[in-house]
Amino acid sequence: MSNADAPSFLKTATELALKASEAVLDLLKNPTITGRKSDRSIVTEADLKSDEVIRSGLKAAFPDHAVLTEETGLQGKADSEFVWIVDPLDGTKAYAKGIPGFCVMVGLLRRGEPYLGVVVDPLEERLYQAIQGEGAWHTQGRERRSLRVSSRNDLARMPVVFSTDFPEKPLEQMRQRLPGPPLPPINSVGIKVGLLVRQEADLYVNHHATSFWDTCAPEIILTEAGGRITDLKGAPLSYPMTSSYRHTEPTLASNGTRHEEVLKLLADLSF
Repeated sequence: MSNADAPSFLKTATELALKASEAVLDLLKNPTITGRKSDRSIVTEADLKSDEVIRSGLKAAFPDHAVLTEETGLQGKADSEFVWIVDPLDGTKAYAKGIPGFCVMVGLLRRGEPYLGVVVDPLEERLYQAIQGEGAWHTQGRERRSLRVSSRNDLARMPVVFSTDFPEKPLEQMRQRLPGPPLPPINSVGIKVGLLVRQEADLYVNHHATSFWDTCAPEIILTEAGGRITDLKGAPLSYPMTSSYRHTEPTLASNGTRHEEVLKLLADLSF
């Protein structure tokens, strides 16, 4: 499968994600909640503005591609070879509070598999990028470097990051089984995967179902950096366009060195 078009795809996705991130930061001066979804999660003006910037830009650049965003749903053919998966503001709760833990994410599926990803952390001015089979990169300021997860394999020395609002009892059990240094819980899958690919964390346990736009871009960035992500039953993530666009199981992301063992350690936990 040729990657001949990948550089132009990545360039456009990066430009749009950076443009949306500028709008998100500008609106952070006075974050405005515009409504709530059926699951009671909030929507801010920044979610909608970022969505418009990225969605309209992708449709203009790639009219034959489908686009699925958190705020707008699917536009285009579900069976398109290329489907863009966009979370215009991952970590809206953190954003509304004006605290770290939010980012802009643009992923691309090719024939149902994560193919390309861009994640922008506006507060820390970090840019993560990846193309299937070509590696992952991190840019901050003028420094751009390739990414590789750590090779740590001693569970007692492998830092762990958890999703926020983790149920208290399974969290306590998990901390007993994963004795590595705990990092402070933080919102946003993209931010937490950023910790793994920068070797600041080695394990990331999520206790709830996630949507395709939560995982598409982070997954390709993590796997191209040498890491792994599966659900807690060990199954790879899949992205069927005939569903509710959700992964139904909690997930484990890791540097890969003890992934199977950690799945067994957590197998009897319920959330």
